[in-house]
Amino acid sequence: MENQEQTTAVEQQYLWAVGLDTEAFPPASLLGDRYRVLSSQIVVDTDAFTLPELPLEFQTYVVSYLKLSRLSLHLPRPYGLLLLGEELNLSEIFLLENVPIDRQGNLCPTLAESWGKASALRQINLLWQVLNLWEPLAEQNMTRTLIEPKLVRVDGMWVRLLELQADVSAVHISQLGDIWVQWLDLAKPEIAEPIAEFFYSLGRGEYDVNTAIAYLDQLSLKIMQEQPLTVRIASATDVGQQRDHNEDACYPDIKRQKRTEQAESLRDRLAIVCDGLGGHDGGEVASSLAIKTLEQQLKTLLHQAENDPDFSAQGFIAQLEMVARVVNNQIVAINDQQQRHAQQRMGTTLVMAVIPHPHGHPSNEVYVVHVGDSRLYCVSKNNLRQVTLDDDVATRETTLGYNFYAYSSQRIDGGALIQALGTRGSDMLVPRVQRFFIDEDCVLLLCSDGLSDFDRVEQLYERYLLPILTEDKSLDRSCQDLIDQANELNGHDNITVALMRCRFAPPDPNEDMVEQITASDDEDDADTEDILPNPDHAVDAAGALVTTEPITDNSETAADVAESSTDAAGFDMDDMDSAKTELGLPRQTNKAFMIILILVALLLGSGFAALQFPQVKDWVRQHVPTSLKKFVPPNP
Repeated sequence: MENQEQTTAVEQQYLWAVGLDTEAFPPASLLGDRYRVLSSQIVVDTDAFTLPELPLEFQTYVVSYLKLSRLSLHLPRPYGLLLLGEELNLSEIFLLENVPIDRQGNLCPTLAESWGKASALRQINLLWQVLNLWEPLAEQNMTRTLIEPKLVRVDGMWVRLLELQADVSAVHISQLGDIWVQWLDLAKPEIAEPIAEFFYSLGRGEYDVNTAIAYLDQLSLKIMQEQPLTVRIASATDVGQQRDHNEDACYPDIKRQKRTEQAESLRDRLAIVCDGLGGHDGGEVASSLAIKTLEQQLKTLLHQAENDPDFSAQGFIAQLEMVARVVNNQIVAINDQQQRHAQQRMGTTLVMAVIPHPHGHPSNEVYVVHVGDSRLYCVSKNNLRQVTLDDDVATRETTLGYNFYAYSSQRIDGGALIQALGTRGSDMLVPRVQRFFIDEDCVLLLCSDGLSDFDRVEQLYERYLLPILTEDKSLDRSCQDLIDQANELNGHDNITVALMRCRFAPPDPNEDMVEQITASDDEDDADTEDILPNPDHAVDAAGALVTTEPITDNSETAADVAESSTDAAGFDMDDMDSAKTELGLPRQTNKAFMIILILVALLLGSGFAALQFPQVKDWVRQHVPTSLKKFVPPNP
């Protein structure tokens, strides 16, 4: 993410004050002449543009918060630390951001309050999230948090923790079973029997964390067989206002937006955004090569997932990590062959969303692969959640426990990337794969930092993202609106977006019919595109950077393919992406073709006029074939 001065409208941020004496500081009072108490332990910072106060040294529990802050979907993040009172009678107030407080400033309901009101899919999903938090919290001796009812909250389809509580005594996962069994009467009928068996077995200590998660995986997959889930995807890219070339790339390709133009094994299951690095002659090569390699690899991987009787989430995650390393080695090979060093080495960020169909069955689980600072957000009717965390210096400093994010992000190199595909060998690459379940209509937004910089996504949520869910706004139009807004508000970089809309409903026949009609119209216009040279030939050539054969982890072959394909295409990379926004819209009819049609019409009109003369009509009847004479009546 670029560090530059720019005015940003800051939404009021609610903080949670751990250790606040609510009797001493009632609502409307100020903490340290800066933080206003709204209610109970909820406060707001009245001076958000000034860095919060911090002590010189952090206590152990603060470091634990920092190290766990990578779990930003579920855990709060340290914001500030206040010391109030006299020197010999100091009280410590620990301020947390990213807390489960809604937009109106109210605490989100607890898991116990929400579970009985949830759908069967969500009931499974909420338990699954708690179990997935067990091991990372155990590493910091904080698992007691999960058995404290008031600390486990629900925000839409996400489990979020209000604060952390240290393990003062041994905590076992069976204690979750003892708590959850009290909710059996609230279980939805379709899962009542298997969930009862699970609760009792968990309470008896018959499950460890991994086997408990695997049980819920299978239960969710079983319920999904009776649930309609329709996924539709659109993408778009733009050069921006200040760049003269586009180093971003995406899948679906901007020229293959129609579902019928996409491989069946990838259709409605894959979205990718890559932001190329390495300058004019490198970034676009790296991002295009990454997209093509991922496309080929995912065709094979998703096909295997459908037909593998031993499919497992952990196995699929390992395969996705390997795919990211294959792409990395492809780009590294080109860098080495061209003797690129340091800042000259090309590379690319990656954010990818994949929805597999295990055993050929529909699934509501999403796998997110992430390297760099391109992001994925989850948009629902009630909230917007950033799923990925940037691979930059500021995030690394925070998750290592060195400093609060507010301070780390102010470093001059705070926004510098610590990893990208292609810049270093795969032994140094740490691709991050996240997995989560969706249980309500939502939109997954993948974007490059041309959109996400300066918190623009949060600002655009209500007006440009929410209507996709509430007003059935088209994905193509939404992509273009987001790019237009990014150009207006940012514009400093290339902009690429992909929208994956997930709807728990059967496919909309009207939507698919429009696409079929559009596809037919494009086929009718296909001949007109050959009259003049295709202005987009450079982008087509970039699409030929890799072969259509399945790609293996062979560095020498990858470099040869990229070099030979670029030469064979006969274009200069400087001409690539000279156009601005490119969407998969029907092409306009060629002007030259329209002129020819007009000339033909004029000639035909003159011919009909000439037939009004008897001499001409007699001559035509004598020289046309007998079968056509009926169209030229004789003279009266």
